[in-house]
Amino acid sequence: MKYILLAGIHGVGKSTLLDQIKKVYPIEAYTISSLIKKADQQIDTSNKQTKEIAENQNLWKKELKKIDSLSPKIILDGHFTLLNNTGEIVPLPFETFENVDIVGIVLKKEIPEVIQSRLFNRDNHAWELERIQEFQEVEENTVRSYSLNAKIPLFVYDNTNQFDDLINFIDER
Repeated sequence: MKYILLAGIHGVGKSTLLDQIKKVYPIEAYTISSLIKKADQQIDTSNKQTKEIAENQNLWKKELKKIDSLSPKIILDGHFTLLNNTGEIVPLPFETFENVDIVGIVLKKEIPEVIQSRLFNRDNHAWELERIQEFQEVEENTVRSYSLNAKIPLFVYDNTNQFDDLINFIDER
């Protein structure tokens, strides 16, 4: 099975983008958090701080192996950075993605004010703009570094005018 990672921080619009992709391109998709939940790990989706970062990364990979799919590729919606239980931004170690046949990465970016509004509306939590900017920068730097080190093609999606190019990127993987 081949995988395309759809990365970006909380509230950036990954799920919305994924819904748009699935309307025009037949592909299976899973959120990494849903795979962790399926492994019986309790996740409070409104609290963005993660207690068991390393353990959770092993859980989703175990669940991924259980997926019986006829699809040649699957999109995984997830993150390259998380907030730990004290609120620090923590890049995931590159080993997190070992033994997963990643053929492409899509990084979803958004204007920090838009993310701030989404997070408040969805989770009723007011994030500081500077924190969102920092989180998005660390996510982007980690994604770019991983893509470069692992020699995996990267598509940065930050404008709806790129949608056709994004579909082509997915199709070519």
